Amino acid sequence: MFDQMKNQWKMMQTMQRMMKDENFKALMSDPRVQALMQDKEFQEIVKSQDPTKIASSPKLAALMRDPEIAKKFAKLDLKNLMQA
Repeated sequence: MFDQMKNQWKMMQTMQRMMKDENFKALMSDPRVQALMQDKEFQEIVKSQDPTKIASSPKLAALMRDPEIAKKFAKLDLKNLMQA
């Protein structure tokens, strides 16, 4: 039970860091990213919380092939955003 609470707390902290990051906001506000986030099939994959499933999503892969999206993603400081 405490491990679950600890994990949820870490997730909340990570989300707070992300929401303050201008590069993350720019990526997430892109209409193509918004469309993916509204996609029911992709939402189900995200709900699984399985990083392998999420990363192997064909819809995410197609989006990441877009040079503009890839450029926005490359600007993210993932190490800082995902720190424990």
